Amino acid sequence: MSKPADSVPALRRAVRVLDMVKAESRPPLAADIARQLELPRSTVHGLLAVMVELGLLEKTATQGHRLGTRLLDWVGGVTEKRDLVTEFYQALDGFSDLNAFTVTLTLLEGMEVVYVACRNSATVLGASFRVGMRLPAIFTATGNAMLAEMDDTSFREWLTLHPASTWPEPLTPNCIRSVTTLVREIADIRQRGYAVDDEQVHDGLWCFGAGVKDYSGRMVAGVGISLPQSELSRYDVAELGQRATALAQAVSARLGYRPSTGDAESSR
Repeated sequence: MSKPADSVPALRRAVRVLDMVKAESRPPLAADIARQLELPRSTVHGLLAVMVELGLLEKTATQGHRLGTRLLDWVGGVTEKRDLVTEFYQALDGFSDLNAFTVTLTLLEGMEVVYVACRNSATVLGASFRVGMRLPAIFTATGNAMLAEMDDTSFREWLTLHPASTWPEPLTPNCIRSVTTLVREIADIRQRGYAVDDEQVHDGLWCFGAGVKDYSGRMVAGVGISLPQSELSRYDVAELGQRATALAQAVSARLGYRPSTGDAESSR
């Protein structure tokens, strides 16, 4: 009995490419894929171009290929297993304009933020960040960015659980010291889209933060970019805030978050 003709060879090749990319420890180049799958290079280049266009694959800075985030839209369970730290570093690879800054990823745990990832710059900050470090959330840009991502009800509940009488001692003269000031700061963050630590954690250190959301729209983390106050005059403050926001959006996208059309206009 003759073997039936394959009517969709391109689909089978695409699945083979996805399986191979998933199995490789490093994002393979087009030439690697062609060689291992024994396919013509012209066929592979055309196939990869379409798969990247459709979001099934992504190109890395080294021209390798890794699985694309569109796959998350198809398999909801996959998103719950995405490793937050891995996605942070992979998203950060695409932001060469952040190489001059120390970039951090934090989680909100009660009254504190805990640092779960950090890429330090060569610039001396006067303070060091390390994985596992904890700081009062209300003094940090990432902490306040995550508080600002809460809806009004959740934020009021957080304030009830953490009244001003339980707040830690200020780290610098610039620290937030009252609920009134914090509420005003949260409103400002929601309005401009990013948070600012203007020497609240350490004298001479500035940080700009934004919140990260998962596939369900839930706030799960905060990203921050830090630089010494002596370097601040080289940049536009709003631009630094926008860089932090862009990174947060990139990490969110890798976690499967897809903002709705009305997100920008929605009120909390």
